[in-house]
Amino acid sequence: MAILVQREFRVAPADRAEFERQSREGLWPAFLHFGALMVAYGTWSFGGDSDVVLTHTAYADFDHWEATRAGRGAFYHDPAMLDETAALRLVYAERNRLVASSRARVIDLDDTLSGPRPFYRTPGGPLAEAPPTFGPGSVIAEWTHAVADGALDQFVTLSRDHLWPWLAAEGARVVAFGRDPLAAAGEVVTLVAYRSLAEWHRLVPRPMRDVPAGVRTAREQRALVARLVRGRVLGVGTVFGTTS
Repeated sequence: MAILVQREFRVAPADRAEFERQSREGLWPAFLHFGALMVAYGTWSFGGDSDVVLTHTAYADFDHWEATRAGRGAFYHDPAMLDETAALRLVYAERNRLVASSRARVIDLDDTLSGPRPFYRTPGGPLAEAPPTFGPGSVIAEWTHAVADGALDQFVTLSRDHLWPWLAAEGARVVAFGRDPLAAAGEVVTLVAYRSLAEWHRLVPRPMRDVPAGVRTAREQRALVARLVRGRVLGVGTVFGTTS
């Protein structure tokens, strides 16, 4: 089971551009050598504290995550990997000095419903591809739902077969789906990328008079078995990734 680590960093406003640069030009490309994927970076536009910057990085599992830890992880003790990433490591060597503090949460991903495909890469093997992005100005909406007992399969079916295909047809993209193991039982998290804040607002769940009847019915049925706990919107703040 892949995991997505969402990490908040407290970085002084004056240092944020340099923090993003060292990440974009150094750390995140190095992670592609490790097989780890940074899929979303930015700040909360709505629903979260605006005084932090965030990364969302996918790993194959916790052993993979541990291997990427600077200084102690296996990738930092493999001579061949160190040779591959030598120039990149120089770029982000001072990155941690820009961080006052950080806090992380983990989401266990449903691999069949999530986009990232992280893997434990060995030196010399095919490099991981940079994940898709809509780039600066786009947003990632994070939705947390509390699903009724025994209704998870119904929630997934309604989402996968009706709501998410409609969003894709409208130009959005489901990034990840899973659950926070430290959250209440039954809570699930969905991350959806939109090309702009205006597109998010146009497509955000609400009375949808102009959508296909099947989509509207699926949304109404899903609301009966899953209560919306909260939603947050991340403004994407980097060009890192493969533009789609």
